[in-house]
Amino acid sequence: MGIVTTEDLERLSAVFRGEKGRRRAELFMRLVALDKINRLYDNSSAYTGSAFAASLLNDLGVNYQIGNAARLNFLPEGAFITVSNHPYGGLDGIILVDLFDNIRNDYKLMVNQILSLVRAMKENFIAVTPADNRKKGITAASISGIRETITRLKEGHPVGFFPAGAVSDLKLKSMTIRDRPWQQGILHLIHAAKVPILPVRFFDSNSLYFYFLGLINWKIRMLRLPSEVFNKTRKAHRIGIGELISVREQEKFPDSKSLGAFLRKTIYKMPLPSSFNCHDQDQCL
Repeated sequence: MGIVTTEDLERLSAVFRGEKGRRRAELFMRLVALDKINRLYDNSSAYTGSAFAASLLNDLGVNYQIGNAARLNFLPEGAFITVSNHPYGGLDGIILVDLFDNIRNDYKLMVNQILSLVRAMKENFIAVTPADNRKKGITAASISGIRETITRLKEGHPVGFFPAGAVSDLKLKSMTIRDRPWQQGILHLIHAAKVPILPVRFFDSNSLYFYFLGLINWKIRMLRLPSEVFNKTRKAHRIGIGELISVREQEKFPDSKSLGAFLRKTIYKMPLPSSFNCHDQDQCL
């Protein structure tokens, strides 16, 4: 079945229609590694949800290390929010679900349309369209996703956010990998929720080649995204757990803009932990 099929490409563009178009679609999928993504997906297709995430990561040989893991032992029993940077644009979301399912199996992650293509993890995702990724206003899917998020938080369930809504960029001035400006709509939702917030930082990133492509054109960079999944195999990715931010501490920030600036600074100023715990000791690298 896969994530993206030749039929999907045919519906997307007339270039991929007809017999010649199908051959173009097959060639295109090989060039951008979508055929490998589809095989990876199908290898774990017997599973859904967090079991699918665990199977996919195991198939890839991707393990991750957690810094300050002890902080995960003091999460509230009710609702809380996680906020994270988004350097991978896909695999980081799967890792988050795998991590937090072991702590709270009612955890859901708000994702963009790319991660929402992973249909086997539909039960773990709340799909929305990034606000400035389309110049057509808010979509029906986003409205539904926002409503679901608010309901879940009110009912005492944890929800994760990538406030950028899209993969990080290379900032030429500082030569650092950073999220684009965080979406004000998401920050407003976080500010209004009044639940504890847990910062989670990914310390690693995609290849520099990926980010340099983004300097040319974001669409060209996105074509590279499937290939980036496979350069993370046999590596242990570093994740830092920040200190839980209480509702009382959030009251210091009168609006979503100031809270968002504080959360972003908290993520990027998080020091590299002095030691890490491997998520899977048998695969620790």
